[in-house]
Formats: sequence, C-alpha cells, structure tokens
Amino acid sequence: MKTTFRILGGVVVLAIVAVVGWHYYQLRRARQAGLLTENITHDGDLWKADFTARIPAPEQTVFDAIKNVENTHSDQVKAVRVVSQSGNKKTVDMDIAGPGGQVITTELAFEYLPDEKKIVYSTVNNPVLETQAVYQLTDEGASTFIDYHQDTHMLQSLPVPDGVIKQVIRGIFVSQLETLKRQLNITTPDSSDSDEDP
Repeated sequence: MKTTFRILGGVVVLAIVAVVGWHYYQLRRARQAGLLTENITHDGDLWKADFTARIPAPEQTVFDAIKNVENTHSDQVKAVRVVSQSGNKKTVDMDIAGPGGQVITTELAFEYLPDEKKIVYSTVNNPVLETQAVYQLTDEGASTFIDYHQDTHMLQSLPVPDGVIKQVIRGIFVSQLETLKRQLNITTPDSSDSDEDP
C-alpha cells in the first residue's frame, strides 16, 4: 500500500512540475515577444481579451508589418491567404491551431486606419465564433506601444476547459508579436540563443 502511495505521489509531483515548467516557458516566451500585460475573461459565451505590448521599432514600421498579416506564420497561426484587397481593406483566410490539435480556418476582414494609428478586424461568416478586435498603436519614438482589445462571442460551445480557450487566444497574440519581431529583425538580449538551448 505504501508503494502505491509513493508511486501516486511521484506521478502527482511530476505532473505539477510539468505544468509549472510549461507555464514558466509560456511566460518567458511572452516576455521575449514584448508582452507587457494581459487580461482574458469571459462571461458566458463572450470572451474579452486585453493585451499591451511594446515593440522596439517606430510606429509606422510596426503598422506596416501588422498590415502585412499574410506574412504571419507560427505554431499558432499555420497559414494566411489573402482573399481580397481593396484600398485600406483586406480579407484573409487564416489557419489557426485550435483546441485538441485541430486546425481552424477562419475568414477575417481587416481595415487599416493609418491616421488613427489603428487596425481593426473581425471574423466573416464564421459558424463557430464572432470576433472583433482593435490594435491601437502609440508612437514612442524608437518603440511602439500596442494596446489590443478583442471580443469573441462563441456561437457554439466547445467541449474544452476554459484554460485551453485562454491559451489559444493568448497564443495567437504572442505569435503575432513573435512574427512582428521576426519580420523587423528584432532580437532581445536573452532571445538570441535561448531558443537553441536544450
């Protein structure tokens, strides 16, 4: 009986260490990407996400990089294809890594408002969710402050824990930051060789 409790205790400790390690890794990844604050909440089927970030590049450069959403590619965002483009509007199909390893393709409509330093987007004809989001950029000279707000209304309930949905929302934003930094050739002092560490 004591052996069973020791084995069970060992398994629980390993699970806790794995969860803590994964959480630490995600925090470090977010910090390297420039994430400053995050708040993801939901009330029923309405999810709200607020993030702030700082990218060490001029505002116009960051705006242009976000505008080129089709260049986004990461673990969370698998592919982006331009469906149509006219003036300050663009519609894309985006393949996103969803819960349980599923790839979710969603159509997004972007509108670029350079005079307001703002980019807005929303989902188009998505049977699972409706999302509206805003990037508000603030020029800080050599860097750009990003204030991001997203409202997502789940039209169908997903049989996954809330934590999984939060990770998907957070992961997509962090992936966007990582893509921005990659496009702009920005490295942080602790990211130059940290990704290569075992």
